Amino acid sequence: MAMKVLIVDDEEGIRKVLGISLADVGYEVHTAEDGRVAVQAVKRLLPDIVLTDIRMPGMNGIDLLGFIKEKFPDIEVIMITGHGDLRLAIESLKMDAVDFITKPINNDILEIALKRATDRIETRKKIGQYTRNLEGLVKEKTCRLERSEKRYIQLFNESPSLITIQDRGFQIIESNNRFKEQFGESPGLCCYQVYKKLSNPCSGCPVEKTFVDGKTHVAEMDVRLKDGSTRNFLVQTAAITDPDGRVEHVMEMSTDVTMIHELQDHLAALGLHISSISHGIKGLLTGLDGGDYLISTGIKKNDTDLVADGWEIVKEKISMVRKMVLDILFHSKDRTLDISSVDVFDFIQELTTTLDPKMKKAGIVLTLNIPKPGTQISMDKTILLPAFLAILENAIDACVAVKKIKKHLEIKIDVILTENLMDNSMDNRIEFKIRDNGKGLARAFQEEVFSLFYSDKGNKGTGLGLFIAQRAVKQHKGIIKVDSNPGEYTEFTISLPVH
Repeated sequence: MAMKVLIVDDEEGIRKVLGISLADVGYEVHTAEDGRVAVQAVKRLLPDIVLTDIRMPGMNGIDLLGFIKEKFPDIEVIMITGHGDLRLAIESLKMDAVDFITKPINNDILEIALKRATDRIETRKKIGQYTRNLEGLVKEKTCRLERSEKRYIQLFNESPSLITIQDRGFQIIESNNRFKEQFGESPGLCCYQVYKKLSNPCSGCPVEKTFVDGKTHVAEMDVRLKDGSTRNFLVQTAAITDPDGRVEHVMEMSTDVTMIHELQDHLAALGLHISSISHGIKGLLTGLDGGDYLISTGIKKNDTDLVADGWEIVKEKISMVRKMVLDILFHSKDRTLDISSVDVFDFIQELTTTLDPKMKKAGIVLTLNIPKPGTQISMDKTILLPAFLAILENAIDACVAVKKIKKHLEIKIDVILTENLMDNSMDNRIEFKIRDNGKGLARAFQEEVFSLFYSDKGNKGTGLGLFIAQRAVKQHKGIIKVDSNPGEYTEFTISLPVH
């Protein structure tokens, strides 16, 4: 029987495209245009999976998630988010959403999220079935102990889960071999003493809840094994009743799910790394455009010096691409900075030459206040140049955004040196200030500009540039700050140690 999927989004186009895609792979698809309609659809259809946008008019996706998990906790929910909603997406995971995907929706990522949801559903069904079977076996042991003792003990001890039987005082009165392997013998001890080394029951204990209502409860918790290591366990409880139906004991089954979470974290880190590399390549392509511009101009003007300068830029960018490809091949390793001495004048000239065609096209006047050739600082140019390019490109975009106001467009780059620059002191620093008179940034958002996936450019921005720039500056033991006044200016200050 096909799984039922409910798609909730206020954009009809997204509902249609997702609906066709999911129907093609065998899902039974239903749609709702907002959260309130979705609530009624969930009650009526009881879907297996709900895909919902976070931001919708009226009842948003977070509220819908809360309703579903309160009333129908077994329904898996995948959140659909824009780049600026990362915090809400992370909050949704804390509310037991199975995953989140970003717009525009990538089919491969959607397939992974759906696979995770269906795996979770199937696992829950298997655990539920296993629990029901095991409950029956435990009850049979209580009522017909002599006849079923051997079979019960075998199943109990050979189970891949860690199983305990606990009384109302949370004392472990019986445990299987798997449990003893991980925690040792625990005669007379309570579960919170064994799991957490605490002197009182844990808050929200599923065993306690089962004693209260006789129902099965599920929870995730970190526990400490006898070897001192900490693992993440999925815990499920079941009531063991006496002949009168009263809960006499509770069976607790625990499964180690640490590796699943570690795999999810690794995949997330891998995705971020690839995104960072992609953004770096974007900066290199911008540099190649600058080199191409100089070569083309030099050919037209029959200026061999311009052609030579452009070709030098192209050769350097090709070398940087080669290094970046090696980074991709060894993405699992942390990249060590390749520090060398760089002339500040040459660094700024390369930076501005790269973006000179774009500034000229936008009618932007560039003002430089930089030291003369000969001032050296230590840096990994392959990492730091794309960071400065990202900041300068943002400045250009901010100026272009106010072009219709007939404003004189200007970008300033100031370099401020500390005294005694050549004494090799570790305290010597150099400040780069990149200031534009573009659209500015609202103060409420100035703290967000370095956040992952934050962008005020709508679909034109990736939300990666300034995040990567900040990370590059921090790798160099530097500091990056932003100051802005909406409608007037934005100024980025990058402070770096000289040596």
